[in-house]
Amino acid sequence: MSFISVIVTAHNRREFLLDAINSALNQTLPKDEYEIIVVKNFSDYDDILKNLGLKIVFSNEENQGADIVNTLPYTKGDIICFLDDDDVWVPWKLERVKEAFKEEELGYYHHAHLVFRHGEDINDLIEKLKANDNEFIRNRFVDLSAVNSSSTYIKKDMLMNCISQLKKVRYFIDIFYYYFALLKNCKIKFDPVILTLYRWHHNNSTALKEESFQKWLEKKISFYANRYELILELISTCKSEEVKSDVIKILLLQALDDKITVSRLAVDVDKKYKASFGDYLKYVSLNYKNIKGILLASLIFMPKPVRLYVARKWYEKEQKTY
Repeated sequence: MSFISVIVTAHNRREFLLDAINSALNQTLPKDEYEIIVVKNFSDYDDILKNLGLKIVFSNEENQGADIVNTLPYTKGDIICFLDDDDVWVPWKLERVKEAFKEEELGYYHHAHLVFRHGEDINDLIEKLKANDNEFIRNRFVDLSAVNSSSTYIKKDMLMNCISQLKKVRYFIDIFYYYFALLKNCKIKFDPVILTLYRWHHNNSTALKEESFQKWLEKKISFYANRYELILELISTCKSEEVKSDVIKILLLQALDDKITVSRLAVDVDKKYKASFGDYLKYVSLNYKNIKGILLASLIFMPKPVRLYVARKWYEKEQKTY
């Protein structure tokens, strides 16, 4: 019988952690069918967590993936679930996950999440979801894309096979879980059911808050350069002939997108990140339906003042309060 290990991650941010942990504790799935491990870089709440019988892992790595790598040796489950410190699960979530993984071929499971603003009544939101209030759901932002760790579940052996790449993941860790699954040719399931509440607040990691435009620019470049290099590494490891060409195309498109993003943001582009006209043509051929993406990619041919103007507009948008 499958056993679930829940990894709750917290880096510096403390204020929402207990909400996340309580939502993982208050599951309808029997307590002997899952465990909770909290990985964080601070000592706050240690006594509370120990009294609750939870495992605590201290990890203060720069890379998000390295925190997960440091935690995996403490997990007993064959299914790994992730919960960010500022998100909340509905009580029936793990039961749904356990049911999904009865399908032996399933290696990656992802479901929808509903966005809520900090200050909203979480219990009220959960009750409306439990009642399947369609009018309520229609008026909310619901997302099924693979960009929320708190809605992602993956077989542990798949992560263990990608340890060398996982520990290098600095940002965007949620999308890498999906990439790992793609490369393993396992069965992947996207479920439209809403089982996670994604909290939107002033300190979300989704938007990069920086007082200085220059510092924001440097961090953005670092984000995309890191992902670009890791995706190239993943592509280079695709030695198995069983890896589908469509999977390679997905990874290649993301790598090109990241390389082009670095090129249009950077004033002085490192040669290995400098997108060429050939890169642009290949990007267009793979992404021809994305007009906005193609227009943004064409910025690599624009003068520096134009590129910086567009970058500053992006910066200003991210600095706005939630």
